[in-house]
This record gives sequence, C-alpha cells and structure tokens, in this order.
Amino acid sequence: MALAANPDARRAREKITELRHQIRAVRSRALPKLDLTLSLSHIHDPGLQNSPNFSGGGDFLPPSLFGAIEYNNYAYRFDLEQPILSFGRVSHALGAAREEMAGVREDVRAVERRVARDAALAYYDLLLARERLRVLESERVARARQLDGVKARFELEDATRLNLLTAQVALANLQPRILAAESGVRVAAARLNEILGRPVTAGIEPADAFALPDPLPAVPSVETLIELADRGRPELKRFTLNRRVLREAQGVTRADVLPEITGNASFGVSTFERGNLTDLDLRSWSLGVTLRWRFFDGMQAAGTIAQYKSQARQSELQEASFRADMTRELERAAGDWRRGLEAVRAAQAAVEQAREAESLAEESFKWGAATILDILEAERGMRQAELNHAEACHVALTAIAELKYLIGLRADARIDAGEATETDAGITEDKQS
Repeated sequence: MALAANPDARRAREKITELRHQIRAVRSRALPKLDLTLSLSHIHDPGLQNSPNFSGGGDFLPPSLFGAIEYNNYAYRFDLEQPILSFGRVSHALGAAREEMAGVREDVRAVERRVARDAALAYYDLLLARERLRVLESERVARARQLDGVKARFELEDATRLNLLTAQVALANLQPRILAAESGVRVAAARLNEILGRPVTAGIEPADAFALPDPLPAVPSVETLIELADRGRPELKRFTLNRRVLREAQGVTRADVLPEITGNASFGVSTFERGNLTDLDLRSWSLGVTLRWRFFDGMQAAGTIAQYKSQARQSELQEASFRADMTRELERAAGDWRRGLEAVRAAQAAVEQAREAESLAEESFKWGAATILDILEAERGMRQAELNHAEACHVALTAIAELKYLIGLRADARIDAGEATETDAGITEDKQS
C-alpha cells in the first residue's frame, strides 16, 4: 500500500517519466530540423526622389519616375538542417542520459526501500502502542476487581481503611497513563496512515499480532552483510552511475571544441502576386554543407572538464564516507537485533515468573497471608514484564527492518545469504524449542 500510494514513492517514479522526455530531447539533436517561413510584406519605396543623383530631376525624364512605389511581397520557404558529424556530442549526451536513467531507477529503488522500512517501523510502533494500551487496560480491569474485593472485605471489617485507600489510589493513578497510551495509539496510527498515503485520521486495524517471526531470521556476519549491501544497496550503485555520467559529460564538453558538420537545404517561392505562390518557375533553392569549428574558447572546455573530474573525485570520497557510515549502522542494527532477541528471551522468562508471583499473591491474599500492597506489587510486576516483552519485540523487529534496509532489501524480504553466527543459531534454536 505504501509503495503504491506514498507521495515520496510516486514522486520518485515520476522522475523516470521526466528523464524519458529529456532523453527524447537529447536524441532530437541528431534528427533533422525542418522550418517553414511564411511572410507577407507591404513595401513603400520612395523611388528616385530619394536619390541624390536625381534630386533635381530633368526635362528629359518623365515625372512618374520620381513618384513613390508601393507593392506587396508574398513568400514562403522551407529550411532543412541535418547534423552530419558532431564528433561525439550526441553520442556522449545520449550515454550520459542513459546512465542518468539507470541512476534515477536506483534512486527510485532507494526511495521505495526507505518507504517500505518506514511503513514497517510505523506498523511496529502502532503494534507497540496498542500493546501498551492493552496492558494498561488489563491492569485497570484487575485493579478495579481488586478494589471491589477490598470494598467487600472492608464492609466485613476484614480490611482496613488504608487497604481501601491504597486500592482506590492505585486505580486512579492508572487513568493518566491510559489516556497517554490512547493518544500514543492515535499518533502511531496517524503516522502509519501518512506513510500509506491515506487520510491521517482514517481508521486502521493491524492484522498481525505483536510477535517475532517463526522461525527467526538468521542474520549473517557483518562482513557478509557488507557484501550483500555492495550488491543490493541502490545508493552505492548510484555513486558509480554518477561517475559514469560525469565521464560522458566530459566527452560532450570535449566535442564542443571539435568541428561540427551540418548539411542544410532551402526551398521557397517569392512573388509580388499572391496567385503566383504555386508557380514553381519562381522557386529558389539551395543545398550546402556548413563546417563550424571553434578553434579557441578561452579555455572554457578545459575548465569545465576539470570541474567534472573534481566532482568525480568528490563522489569517490563521498562513497567512502557513505560506506563507513553504512558499516557502522550495520554493526549497530545487527547488535540491536541480537540484543532484542536476548531481551525477548529474558522478558519471556520474566513474564512467566511474574504470572506465577501474581497467582501466588492473590491466593495468599485470600487466606490473609498477603496484603493488598502485595497484590498490587505483583500486578505491577506482571504488567511491567508484559511491557518489557513487547518493547523487546519492538526492538528486535525494528532492528531487522533497519538491517534489511541497510543491505538494500525491502522490509518484507528474506535475508538469504551466509550462515547465522553461533550466537544467532543458539537463539534461533532456543526460540524454536
């Protein structure tokens, strides 16, 4: 849904359409140009009376020769121009355009993978927010039930006023946290809707439960992840394509100081009478070849080529910096994944222990061996253990989504290369068992 409707993804794909038209514009430089010129002129000529040689006139010349002349001129002309040899201008320009098209496609892949990652992270944020609200609502129900029990025992004088007040305060203190959790759910849903290209306030109901995939993804070593990123990360491919574009641009600039040979032809009719426009006996035409060669351009081309070479070196340095950042982020994401799995395993054990402690506290309270404070503490420990488990799952899921993004995969793709590390394999076996 996000890849289809997200504005960033749609805008990135629209750049492909823009570049297609740019390539057509570049290709047109090798095609003939045909111009049609139509003209209608009304001419007023002062004639001999504007000539210094005949200003005085003479008896031997008729006076009509000294009058102004007015007439119409009708003309049309076709001009054809065809590049014959441009010494690489067009071919290098087309090469640059093709490399840029490949680069734009990599840009689209990069945007789509970023959108996919953002959609996954927003989805996990929504699941976590809903889980927090569920835990708090469950705690509210439990504390309300406990308050009813304390009230009943208070009426039977089996509980103290302090027990009653403690239960009431514990229930009241939950309300602000529940309101904050409800707000968190709305904000997370709004963020997910935004990424999906839907109205921000649209209703949305997650279809997944908040749990880790089974079996767990086997995360390869960082060295293997770097190799995967080299093959799949669109940003890295873009660096290479950028330098190819710069090489082609150098070729275009070098061609600017080489000759350019163009063939040209023209055909037309010019007449004083409109009815003669179709009389081809009045035609005029020409054929020719033009050689244009700029022998010296003030070192402009040399300066431009030097700029392109400098930009290529900057691209290499930028790629090296990008790779260093990527390696660091891969280390972090892989560590977050392993840490998340360890935290999930610990949280699962804590939930089981907290559930047993809660059951024991309630049973002891029935027989007077525990106080309401013991029950509240056990309840608090149980809910905290559930929240810790949810947050650990969130850390692991967001880490694996980030890891896939860093090696150039979509968030729903499989990491299918290399073997899992010893630590990963142990965790996977523990999860499956």
